[in-house]
Amino acid sequence: MSCRHGTTRCRSLCDYGGLSMQYVNTCPVLNVEECDRLSFMPYLFGTDFMLAELQVYALAKKWMPGYEGGFWHFIRLPEGGGYMMPDCGRVHLVSSENWFDRTVSADAAGIILTSLAINRRLAAHHDSSNPALTRLYMLRDAQLWNHITFHPECSAIYAALD
Repeated sequence: MSCRHGTTRCRSLCDYGGLSMQYVNTCPVLNVEECDRLSFMPYLFGTDFMLAELQVYALAKKWMPGYEGGFWHFIRLPEGGGYMMPDCGRVHLVSSENWFDRTVSADAAGIILTSLAINRRLAAHHDSSNPALTRLYMLRDAQLWNHITFHPECSAIYAALD
């Protein structure tokens, strides 16, 4: 694995008795190397990886006007989990379900689409009483949300996932 296009800037806001302090540090995210791509999807999505990957592509088709497919980067988070990211520049995302209509980075778009797919797969496995995949998706959801908290486009990501 190698560092993907640098790092993601991380922000945190602390409140000390009415005095707010903001600090910034960096959280490296890792682009999965070509030789590790086949093992990344089972790592991220477990035995459900084929349907979960298709779910991400279906959501891209739904949320990204004009999306016709393409290469996706697989991003591993240092604290575990990860996400898929389209290989493009800025992306315009539109959702009639929550009135989201913004242009975001490919990184933020990948986080949004992967989070939505994880949420849908979690609901499917919770409803079908599959405790192992339910626990895995709960873990992946928590890991991704932890990363979102410190992402420079966290407000746009929160709005998309609202």
